Amino acid sequence: MLTDCCLLRTDNTAAPAAVFPSARGQHGADWRRIDYLAQGNDRQRAAHALLSERGLWEALQATSQDLALVSTLTIGLDRPGSDLDIICQHPEPASLAMGLAAQGWHGRDKGNGIWLLERHLTGQDGQRWPLELYVTPGPIESLHGWRHLGLMAALLEHFGIDFYRAVLHLRLTQGLKGEAAICQLLALPGDPYLALLTLEGSDLGLLHWPQR
Repeated sequence: MLTDCCLLRTDNTAAPAAVFPSARGQHGADWRRIDYLAQGNDRQRAAHALLSERGLWEALQATSQDLALVSTLTIGLDRPGSDLDIICQHPEPASLAMGLAAQGWHGRDKGNGIWLLERHLTGQDGQRWPLELYVTPGPIESLHGWRHLGLMAALLEHFGIDFYRAVLHLRLTQGLKGEAAICQLLALPGDPYLALLTLEGSDLGLLHWPQR
């Protein structure tokens, strides 16, 4: 039984629980857990099976100082073909990249000490998943992936199911990234990856949607 989550109980959201603990809490959302995916929609359950039943998540945990899944799949805003974005902390990202190359990961230096490793895996249901693993020597909470996802989850909780549906509609019909779709709905100007971060620490109650 999941007891420490804020619930988004609808047939459309991907999981009965999107955030651990509530994104409105003092410490924000914690994306280190993946167990709740097993209670989600079809794509979440498939992703959970891919990551857990094949031992991939456990293996990455064993080689990392810290690990989190920061894909939009966690909050039901993914679309077919969306990546499973994972971030991990490791003191020597280049060394980890070399070690994982033997397992089919392809890595490249992204600068600032961060490496991106990519691979594709096919689940038992035949669905093919692109995986992106971002490796950083610093705290994973400092990466944009973690921070963006926490803000998106908080906004979904604040504005509710109609906002969720509007964001997903833009994702599916216009192919927008989650950040871009949310910034369009909230009329946040500029680069959506940076514009979304301007909401950190702000009072979401001051935001208006639909726009007046």
